[in-house]
Amino acid sequence: MKQIKNDSPENYFLKYAFPCANTLLCNNQITKKEFKELQKDVLEGKTVHRERLLKLFPAAFRRISEVADKINKCVWDSEVIRHYFIDEHNEYIDRGEGNYKNFPKTFRNFCKVYKAEIVKKEGRFLSVKYNSMKREVLADLVPEAEKGDVVTIHQGYAVEKIE
Repeated sequence: MKQIKNDSPENYFLKYAFPCANTLLCNNQITKKEFKELQKDVLEGKTVHRERLLKLFPAAFRRISEVADKINKCVWDSEVIRHYFIDEHNEYIDRGEGNYKNFPKTFRNFCKVYKAEIVKKEGRFLSVKYNSMKREVLADLVPEAEKGDVVTIHQGYAVEKIE
């Protein structure tokens, strides 16, 4: 399932973290301007400075640091970032860690990262299925994805195509 492209660790992190920016915006943790800048950066593949990412997503980096310590690697290693989002992110949510304890179960499930099969593609939208669920997500981060492909999804976005 290894699928890290030539993205920098910063870009790779932002692909998975950006969907959470909507929550940050709703909770007044970032401004509309910061949200729009992040959106532009992620869609254009622009590298965002590490300091800015650390400031915007401190909880994610605290958790990624724990994962990095467990596997004895650097926080800014794409494999560590991937391991966190693919293998451990949902466990933090299930434990109600941090702000997750304040969210209803439906929203916590929406925040999880899933592997899903694309069953239909219409413009910027993908219909995906996983477990017994079917839902629509944006294809903006994986415009090359097609029907039959398997992608990871995080909140309302398909994030990464899995080979």
